[in-house]
Amino acid sequence: MPAATAEAWKLESFLDSLIVELDRAQDTLSVKGVTRKLTYAVQDVAVDLFVFPRYEEGRLRFNVAKPGEEGASKISFSLGSITDRQIQETGNRPPAEDDISLDDVEDLSPEVKTSLQSVGVRSARDVERLSERQVDVGKLLSEKSGGTSKVGYTDLAAIINKARRRQNAPKVASLSLGRHEGARLALSIDGENLAVASAEGFPLAFVNDRPVDIVEAGPGRLRLALDRDQLSAGDNMVRIALDPYAVVDFAVVGPEALQ
Repeated sequence: MPAATAEAWKLESFLDSLIVELDRAQDTLSVKGVTRKLTYAVQDVAVDLFVFPRYEEGRLRFNVAKPGEEGASKISFSLGSITDRQIQETGNRPPAEDDISLDDVEDLSPEVKTSLQSVGVRSARDVERLSERQVDVGKLLSEKSGGTSKVGYTDLAAIINKARRRQNAPKVASLSLGRHEGARLALSIDGENLAVASAEGFPLAFVNDRPVDIVEAGPGRLRLALDRDQLSAGDNMVRIALDPYAVVDFAVVGPEALQ
């Protein structure tokens, strides 16, 4: 029998880990296929595992046999090869510039990342494909984590969108205060990654905690229209919620120069 201190593992966990590594290798070959044809192939790989199976609490676990231990069972499996055409047909496309790897999502727990990777999900686009095909992501994660994960698709999408926004954080380059129609004033903000078209109901703008109108909104420019009495002498606090994950705050000087 194996030593009591030996760490037991589940066959499912072992296979999941093996599949993740094979998926990574396939993705690497898929990227390589963009620049050159496949130059080598592994014909066959055979693996023998000598283990002590153990059934406890409704689950089958295994301990790897140490050198010299007798009575171990043998599990054998082999890996075959596939052609470059099969890799192109079955492998994921190389990651797009606007995609985000789950490895880069800081707010996603390692357990959830591992569970998703075990079923071939490695990027935000892969998660979106599951949703498009109406896969119950919450149930899938719960099953893969033994019931400990309570993350559903809505939670997962919010975490990924937050990480995507962090990668494309807004940058304010310049501010200018001028005249708008009639007696109103216009506050223009120029920069990068400002308004996001997909964020319904956003952006929202406030000056000194009072809402103001947004008359122009784009990734490179925002333009606010406000009444003169909304700006006081000295500094005025401006807050703009660009989307649920990005808020910018800054101060502007009152409109005395425009009198």
